[in-house]
Amino acid sequence: MSAVTEGDISPWATAIHRLVQWVGNGRTLTTTGQLRVADGLELVKLLGTGDDLHGGAGQRRLSSSRNLPGVQSLLTGAVDAGLLRTQRGRLIPVKKYAQQAATAEGVRRLLVANAHHFAQAALAPEAEHPDLGRVRLAALWTELSRNRQTSLVVSELTSMLWNTTTPGTSAIEQTQGSGERADERIEFDEVVSWVLLDYAYLGLLAMKPDRTLVQLTPTGSREYDERPALTAEASPS
Repeated sequence: MSAVTEGDISPWATAIHRLVQWVGNGRTLTTTGQLRVADGLELVKLLGTGDDLHGGAGQRRLSSSRNLPGVQSLLTGAVDAGLLRTQRGRLIPVKKYAQQAATAEGVRRLLVANAHHFAQAALAPEAEHPDLGRVRLAALWTELSRNRQTSLVVSELTSMLWNTTTPGTSAIEQTQGSGERADERIEFDEVVSWVLLDYAYLGLLAMKPDRTLVQLTPTGSREYDERPALTAEASPS
C-alpha cells in the first residue's frame, strides 16, 4: 500500500484529528450538552474554523458554543465517525477507534470508510433493490477513475448513475418498481451532489465551488487502486 504524505491528508480529516487529540481523556460539557464557551473559543483558534468569536452579527459576546458552526460541524463529524461520544456530561474518546485516532491518516481512513458506507446507502434508497447502492458506487468510482486526467460534468455523472441498474433489471423496470418520479430524480441529483461533496472534503475529489465539475485527485486515485471493493463491475444501463 502506498504511503500517504501529510500533503495528501485533507484539512477536514486533519481538523477532526486535532479535535480528538484536544478532547484527550474527556472534556466537561454544559448542562445542555454543549461544549463550554471557553472551550469553543479555544477550538476556533486551534482548528482554524473561521467562526465569529462573538457568535455572529449583532452579538456582543458568545453565549453558547452552538453558535460556532465550524466547530459544531467538526464535532458532529467526529461523533458520526464514532471517534467521540458523550457520557454523563462529558465528551470522551471512543476506545474502539483509539488506534485510528492516534494519527491524522488513521482518522482520514476511518472517515473515508464511513463516506463509502454513506454513499452506498444513499445511492440506493429503494428497499426493493438492496444491491443498487453497491453497483452505483462502483459505477461512480469506475467512471471517475476512467477519466482521471479530466474533469467530469456532475449532471452527466448523475444521469449515468440514475440509469445504472442491478444485474438482470432494466432501467424501466427498476424505475417503475420503485415508483420514481420527476421529483425523486431531483432528490437523487441532490444526493449525488452531497456524496461527491463528502469525498471532496476528504481530498478524494476536486470540485468546483458551484458543484458543476468534479475530478479524481491523486489521493482519490490511490483510494480507488487500493480498494478492490470499489472496482466491482457495475451493470451498464
